[in-house]
Amino acid sequence: MISRRNLRIKIFQTIYELSQQKEEIKPTEATNYFDARLLQTSYLFATITHLLVQICDFSIIYANQRASKMRPTLEDLSFSTKLSGNIVLEKIRKNTSLSETLKKAKTATLFDAEFLKRLFTELIATQEYQEYVQHNERTPLEEKKILEFILKTSIFGNEFTTSFLEEQFINWSNDVEMIELWMEKVLTNGASQNFTSTLSKDKLEFAHDLIETYFEKKNTVFALIEPKLVNWDAERVALIDLILLHLGICEFLYFPTIPVKVTINEYIDLAKYFSTLQSGQFINGLLDNVRKELAATNRITKNEFKK
Repeated sequence: MISRRNLRIKIFQTIYELSQQKEEIKPTEATNYFDARLLQTSYLFATITHLLVQICDFSIIYANQRASKMRPTLEDLSFSTKLSGNIVLEKIRKNTSLSETLKKAKTATLFDAEFLKRLFTELIATQEYQEYVQHNERTPLEEKKILEFILKTSIFGNEFTTSFLEEQFINWSNDVEMIELWMEKVLTNGASQNFTSTLSKDKLEFAHDLIETYFEKKNTVFALIEPKLVNWDAERVALIDLILLHLGICEFLYFPTIPVKVTINEYIDLAKYFSTLQSGQFINGLLDNVRKELAATNRITKNEFKK
């Protein structure tokens, strides 16, 4: 599920965070740290999905509370529980990998009744919810549409919810945009969604290989970078930029299935996003210079594939 771009981001973040903590880092330490980050991503993904289910299921609790009043009104007694029977949710509930991941994450009971009640009462006051419960029939489109609305307004776009999740998950800011996109897949194919693993075997191997290569070939790569730092003090170049340069050159030399242009474009974008616009230009120029040098000495070998 994690795209190559997001995978490179996680690899970069792993190396950057460890570099801030200690000078000597073993490749196995880095891959273990990366795997722990992946695990936290799967935990957050499962927890957000679980929250969506719980908000919808709260309609039954809320209906019972209103019906149990000393003098319930007709409106209290006829409160709709349609949301809890959402046909898209039924598929998600049957997903065993969701329950397994929640158990490992220990977040099945993270949201208490007061938390859910606050979100649910805000939801039922919206026009979108009122229109949904007024129609007795169920269509896949309408069922999915109301869940998308809840995700947008009660979870990702709700300051109360996001502040709470940010406190619970240190990876919230790094993963939230990615998981927001994943939720579309959950609503489309919730029964078979894999919450246990967010990374395919081949991508995990790529990530481990790139992290290990970064540390094992650090001196070799820096020997290519240092002569190109004309008018630049190597010690004053931003750590972010140096890490991105190292990763890019590792892909040049040791990953024959990745086209050079793809590598350069990816790391230019990451430099612009995590560093500065000037860093993007810096990364572009230096990687291109290294590429020319390596190409001139036939040190870049890339596999060619038919379209």
